[in-house]
Amino acid sequence: MRLTFLTLLTAMISLTLRAQDRPLTLRLETDVVTIDITATDQNGNYVRDLRPEEILLYEDGRQRQFDLFTLTNQSSLSRPLAVVFALDLSGSLKPEETVTLRESALKFIELVRGESVFAAMTFNHEVKVRQDFTRDARRLIQAFTSNVRFEGSTRIYDAIDRGVTLLEKKAPRFIGNREVRRAMIVISDGFDSASVIDRREMVRRALAAGVTIYSITLPSYILTATRRGERVLTPLDATRIVSATGGSDFAADAGDFSPVFKALAEEIRSSYAVAFYPLTRDGKFHRLEAKVSRPGVRARLSRQGYQSPSP
Repeated sequence: MRLTFLTLLTAMISLTLRAQDRPLTLRLETDVVTIDITATDQNGNYVRDLRPEEILLYEDGRQRQFDLFTLTNQSSLSRPLAVVFALDLSGSLKPEETVTLRESALKFIELVRGESVFAAMTFNHEVKVRQDFTRDARRLIQAFTSNVRFEGSTRIYDAIDRGVTLLEKKAPRFIGNREVRRAMIVISDGFDSASVIDRREMVRRALAAGVTIYSITLPSYILTATRRGERVLTPLDATRIVSATGGSDFAADAGDFSPVFKALAEEIRSSYAVAFYPLTRDGKFHRLEAKVSRPGVRARLSRQGYQSPSP
């Protein structure tokens, strides 16, 4: 395992900018923590030219150094993805719209695929894993077209929790000697009516597993919950599930989902991968925060903290 990780470090170093021009001191351990940072300006545009010294990382309120810094550009990913698509079948999305949705999702896969893997889930009154992780786009098409029925209540929190478990237990941790970034794309109207799991526990589990949750809000919600032409907060917004895990919400247009998935792909590809070693091995959860020294630029982390290894 340590030899594998040494290979990982060698590959990453070739793409690494040295933070603050200090030498990189690397220990051969597998407990390295990797997070993704998205930087935006005051207009919401992605900032892709930050230098390592402009990103300030804080752990439990104290500034700390990081050991690796990798810049992502529009044509590549800093590390491969393991993505779970979760589609709401409770009745919000019309069956004929699934064709448009499916085609758009496949375009998203083409944009970010590389060595990435994808899985498919659906949920209403029950949560089903329809396709385990694969690189085969045809299997994902089959998953979203076979025996699909729009009915029942909505168990969105239970679906997210199931997706987190799927990513933690079934997704590869490393692909091509690079650590995999875990993400979940939830396509729903945002209303939960039947989940069993506590929302706070679900968010805690997502953070512990390093899963970033993105949501795509369906047209049915946008049409019925707008105020002066602007979409009001969905329950996923209000409960901060998306923001707490470092994700974003995207409003979908039933006529064409492609711009949404294109924006989502740009969001994921416009990030900086930062890696560091835990300061302590105490088995506790440590909160993270990032700031950018460049005026007018803000940072968003892919997760709010990490679980330190046990002593």
